Amino acid sequence: MPDLTHVVLNLQWPDNRTTSDTVSIQEWDSFISRAPAATISLADEEGKSRTDTMTLEEVQSWSKTTLDSLFSAWSQLKHIMDKHETTLQNRWLKKTTKQRTEILLQAWPKMSRVHRPDFELFRKERKTKGYHQRNRVATDIALRFPFINTEDLSQPKPLLLMLNSRSRSSPCVFANADRDSIRVGIRSKMLVPRYIRGYTMYLNGQHTREKYGRLVSWEEDRQAVHKCFKGIAPDPGIGLMILEIQRDILELLVACSVRILHVEFPAGLPGLPSDNSSDASGLPRPPLAEDKISSALAITPDSVAAHALEAPYRTSDAYEFGRLKRFVEAQFHEVEDHFLLVREDPAYFADLMRDACSHTGEATVNRQYDPYSTQLSENAWNEALFRVLDTATLHAFLWQSVSWLFDKLTTTYTEQRSKIQPGEILPDAYMEAYSHLAHALDTITGKYLARLPDYMAAVPTFKEQIVNTFQPNGKVLSTITRKPADHLYWLFTELALGAKGNQQICGLPNISQEIENLITKDAQQKERLTWRLIRVISEVAVIAEMQRQLGLSTCNEYTLSAFSQEENDTWYKAYLGPLPEIHETLYYSIGLAQSNGLAPLVTDLRVFDYPSDKPRTAINTAKMQSAEHALDTLWEKVDERFVSKTGKTLKELGGRIQHRDIQRTPPWTDPEPSIIETKGRDKTLQALDVSLALTTLEKRTESTVDPSKPSATRQKVKTRGSLVDDAQAEHPEPTPATEQTSTTTEAPKISVKKKAFNTFAALFGKPAAAADKLPGGLPWTDFKKAMVNVGFGAEKLQGSGWLFGSGRRSIIFHEPHPESKLPMQWARRIARRLNRNFGWTAETFVLEDGGEGGGGR
Repeated sequence: MPDLTHVVLNLQWPDNRTTSDTVSIQEWDSFISRAPAATISLADEEGKSRTDTMTLEEVQSWSKTTLDSLFSAWSQLKHIMDKHETTLQNRWLKKTTKQRTEILLQAWPKMSRVHRPDFELFRKERKTKGYHQRNRVATDIALRFPFINTEDLSQPKPLLLMLNSRSRSSPCVFANADRDSIRVGIRSKMLVPRYIRGYTMYLNGQHTREKYGRLVSWEEDRQAVHKCFKGIAPDPGIGLMILEIQRDILELLVACSVRILHVEFPAGLPGLPSDNSSDASGLPRPPLAEDKISSALAITPDSVAAHALEAPYRTSDAYEFGRLKRFVEAQFHEVEDHFLLVREDPAYFADLMRDACSHTGEATVNRQYDPYSTQLSENAWNEALFRVLDTATLHAFLWQSVSWLFDKLTTTYTEQRSKIQPGEILPDAYMEAYSHLAHALDTITGKYLARLPDYMAAVPTFKEQIVNTFQPNGKVLSTITRKPADHLYWLFTELALGAKGNQQICGLPNISQEIENLITKDAQQKERLTWRLIRVISEVAVIAEMQRQLGLSTCNEYTLSAFSQEENDTWYKAYLGPLPEIHETLYYSIGLAQSNGLAPLVTDLRVFDYPSDKPRTAINTAKMQSAEHALDTLWEKVDERFVSKTGKTLKELGGRIQHRDIQRTPPWTDPEPSIIETKGRDKTLQALDVSLALTTLEKRTESTVDPSKPSATRQKVKTRGSLVDDAQAEHPEPTPATEQTSTTTEAPKISVKKKAFNTFAALFGKPAAAADKLPGGLPWTDFKKAMVNVGFGAEKLQGSGWLFGSGRRSIIFHEPHPESKLPMQWARRIARRLNRNFGWTAETFVLEDGGEGGGGR
């Protein structure tokens, strides 16, 4: 059910239905509006009535005492921060980690010592039943305050962020965040809140002492039951727990401030907000010393991981639509480029096939498997080919749908902005757009994680925990087990099991963040993982961050489950388009193919040898053309299967993803002699310059366009000349009837420093990077610095991903793992993507002094 407490409403339906599993939200709203309050009660997730009730008098007395302490501590903290925040910041930053830890433990001796203690406790409870009951005090602290621990708060930034945000904003601003923080405890049933029937506690949007935490009867206000059901306002049991958490946090912050400043402050200071007062969040905030703080962070400051780690200590902001838009567009462009490279680049296709083969069941059980051999069966080759083609198509279509649904949500949010208020029921149009996007993200998550057991089976330290079962069709099924293992394996297990495991208890954003935190702190843990697992973490992290941001809404987890199955099926088919038909065709004509499969075309992957990273010569040109011909032949056979099954080719079934031309290597022609600056240069090097002058990507490739069709001219798009140009550039979508040529409008010249110039020269194949030799690999740090030099921001995603953004355009590239250098074939693919997205070529970059680099010396 949508509410965070995993409760449901028991209603007396005429047909004896008692839960919302088979009714739509419209039916619920209609029934709740007219049903007597006496017929409505809360139950646990299994539908059993909750008997741990409280009387109204007990709740009122308890809440009044808690609220008095809460607002007294808040007024004290406000007074301290108004007078001494700058001094407090400076003193805290000067202290060592040991000194900070001592202050925290003096303020709260029973504070948890480790990051996310609720996760550790949950694992122990699963191993040893009753562990929680035997260690009640310590475990309750871990479950109620997972972000209050010495490991996190002893770092320079978190405590200062919390002091700043909690003192400047009223408690109602943090109600949703504090409610979400006890997710593990509530959903695992290790925290059991008491219950009072027929009331809802109002927290969100209640800025005054008189209104905050008030109880509203379902008989007096019918909106109260709607808000409780939709997760907008909690039932009194959860509400009281939130009030206690906020009280204890504020008292802890006051105690820490006193110890840092060595000054005692009187309790009960004036300044509590009344009905006529405004929210304290409008008070000015002294700036944090970011330059001093960021250097002490254990993770990359400009990263999704840092953003997520700091989120519990900051003010709970509304949606960051601009930031999420960059994520969605960059991820869509990445999967779109991936789809095109599978069709276009023989070496890229061969690499994907080797990886897919190594994760088949046959290769998993064969510990001596060599990815460069042909020892797999024909069924395994067909399975691997199906995985490569289906994954590329699936991800491209799904992210295209997410992009469309996110734009719809953004538009609806703008239209309904005046009606979207904290603590109020959200407009139907907005809730529908939100629910559809949430379901699409869940769908993509399931697809990404479906093959995670196969990827885990390829990790040596995980193999012993995986059970491989031989199927009647000859395939091998890898199954995750829950044998006692280390923390990293446990986290991946929860990801892989999805809804069957504890993902609903822990939450995808929390699990994803915990994996990133673990492999960032411990390099040995990261070394255990394959590049494929690192890549999955990166891809899932984008979804997790979107879910975390969407969770900031007052709607909480009100998602697809509130709609009827018929409604779900209708719009589900609408946004998927032809994807089910494409998947079915690939599965039955390739994945399950026996004697008539396409395995013979891919069994010898040497036919896809594609020396794009080598100097342009007649021999290398012939090899590249041969590999391209082999890949084109394969795709012709794939299209034949589609025409046979659907009457259309894959291109005709596809959306705008397909409307891009394939680049192919032109015939070799002997280079004409050209005059090159000979001053101080050896004749051998001069000849090498002439030979390599044609190795740039844009001169090495040309479009393969049907001559019977009229040539189309691509609309001129402004590309990256400067940050100002980029911020103002518009990138119109191509119409389905238009074929794009691969030739892009020449980008304006970009002045860069010498090191960045050499990096881009190596990237695009220009010999200026090293006149006497080509680099064997491009250091990732050099590439990242070069992108920053041309005006991009670099934001570290989780896993291997990096988001490079400037203005309205962003692009994702993946850091190599476990190596620290980009292989030159990878570099050429990056160059191709930069060329397609921004129009960059080797000639785009010039040295800051006005030269074009000469020989690079």
